[in-house]
Amino acid sequence: MNSSKKHSILIVDDEPDILQSLLGLLRREFELFTATSGEEALAILKKHPIQVVMTDQRMPGMTGVELMRQVRVDYPDSIRIVFTGYADIKAVVEAINTGGLYRYITKPWDPDNLIELLHQAASEHDECYDLRRLAADLRQHILQAQQLVGSVDVEKLSAANGMPDVRQFTETGQQLLARLDQIAQ
Repeated sequence: MNSSKKHSILIVDDEPDILQSLLGLLRREFELFTATSGEEALAILKKHPIQVVMTDQRMPGMTGVELMRQVRVDYPDSIRIVFTGYADIKAVVEAINTGGLYRYITKPWDPDNLIELLHQAASEHDECYDLRRLAADLRQHILQAQQLVGSVDVEKLSAANGMPDVRQFTETGQQLLARLDQIAQ
């Protein structure tokens, strides 16, 4: 991710005053998108790459947990944060268990802490993105190595050069890739 570009944040809340307040607080730090419903948020996600989605829990039509569950399926790279003004432990547990939340925060929030949290979430997105890119590059490299191994007489090549069997290297590469895929999830 290009560090000079602002990270994109989607804020979802059915209260226009909250959205305006957050726009005023965050506009210098991030590229902001806003939605007043889960349906509107999903439409924005279809049109724009969003690194962090932050949504209110209690909204008509679709709760924040329901939205995050859908975001997790359709946009798994987006970091997900739910906020609420109500202490609803059941919603917190459901959000964590089904929405794959990065954080759950309560209103009111400290402005400086919120900005820092969003920067941390954006950094988490970048790290996950970089890890997935590395896994994809490694997968491509291993596939090319396997094609190369399949096109030569490996035993003759290894014996002539005093090298171990090249197939062992590609098998080790596959094992390392599987471990990297586990970490990236």
